[in-house]
Amino acid sequence: MILPSTYSGAILCLVVSLLCLGSWANLLKASGKWRYELFYLDFSLGAGLLAILAATTLGSLNSKELTFQDNLLIAGYRKMAYAAAAGAVANAANLLLAGAISVLPLSVAYPIAGGVGLAVGVVWMLFPPQGNVALLVGGGLVLLVAVAVGAITYGAYARNRANTGKMPVSNPRGLSRGSPTRSKPGSDSGIALSLISGVALGMVPPLLSLSRTDQDGLAAYSAGLIFGLALLGSTVLFAPFFFAFPVRGEPVHVAEYLKGSKIQHLSGFLAGALWIAGSIAGFTTWGTLSAIQIHDQLSAALVDGAPILAALWGLLVWREFRGNGRELARMAATLILWVAGASLLAIATSSGPGK
Repeated sequence: MILPSTYSGAILCLVVSLLCLGSWANLLKASGKWRYELFYLDFSLGAGLLAILAATTLGSLNSKELTFQDNLLIAGYRKMAYAAAAGAVANAANLLLAGAISVLPLSVAYPIAGGVGLAVGVVWMLFPPQGNVALLVGGGLVLLVAVAVGAITYGAYARNRANTGKMPVSNPRGLSRGSPTRSKPGSDSGIALSLISGVALGMVPPLLSLSRTDQDGLAAYSAGLIFGLALLGSTVLFAPFFFAFPVRGEPVHVAEYLKGSKIQHLSGFLAGALWIAGSIAGFTTWGTLSAIQIHDQLSAALVDGAPILAALWGLLVWREFRGNGRELARMAATLILWVAGASLLAIATSSGPGK
């Protein structure tokens, strides 16, 4: 397996992880009127195929050391089941997040989901304590405050836009820009999807951690392979539900997938490839960070910063909330609170009980 063995190599992997996980949603935003449910079919295909490619190349190149095939031979079935469960849960979280992004600004949906995910992770870290308990609880509460501020800010913004007959910044699939619409219901459903997505996201790290512990645990590329294939396979189970009960608009028929353009299909495929590439890049640093003495806070900032990067894409590139100085200021405050909460968690895990 090709794994980072130096400080700069591990930092590079974490930066790649941050960029990929924080940027894939731009391709969903750029897909225009293409329904997110159809976009996600290509997303899961791209994720599954790249997971296979990564395992059979980077996971096999250094044959003098452990390859992903060797690791799968010695890995326990329970460890594989944990990785598969993590992939299926992550898939549900991504589907919900994609649905939220289809009706909410990227700068609202992703930080809400990511903030709730980190807050849910605090619960796992408290039993048993994996750091300073007071800082863990404080960081989780600050993150929840950030989530609440973001949700309230967008709710007020959406109501104001609805009252003036203007379209919210995030263009729901299938509706033309500038057409009057009642945006409040869409904002409510989008926020709800983001919250549920966050709960699912918070369950993924503990499952992955269980998959790699002990001598029969999974290594980076074998875990990435099972993780990606579980995501692809579980899409077959999840997609029909989202097709039948769309966030907005009429139910989706699978036949509509064949009507997509090459650009639309490619966007979904690349988004999935980016997401799994970011995930596997993070996996490659398992067990190496402490050995090469990367500071816990720096590692946490790079691992957990994807929602902030996505929000910056939304605010600075897609110019969500443009021309609305008050809401923009509140969103900036939301991101500051979010960073403060995540920072408290990073400090907590490097101090206190369990360290």
